[in-house]
Amino acid sequence: MTRQGPCKDCSETIHVTPEKIKTMLQMLIDSRHVELADDVISAGRLAQCVSCTGYTLGGTCKYCGCLVQIRTKIKDRGCPYPLTPKW
Repeated sequence: MTRQGPCKDCSETIHVTPEKIKTMLQMLIDSRHVELADDVISAGRLAQCVSCTGYTLGGTCKYCGCLVQIRTKIKDRGCPYPLTPKW
């Protein structure tokens, strides 16, 4: 199968407002009872993601497709980088 081009929803960047991130995290807490990592841990994770070659479209991970601003805040999530996870 050959790729014809980007999907209709893809663009060069993805921007999700801090309010939307907060809303999505609250939905995860309410529906799945996830725990959040503390601010120091999530900031360190986010810094590693932003410097990774897998960080694409200004906010997603090319290895799992997640919004890194969400994944880095969830306590029991790990880095999906193949071979050696970064956090």
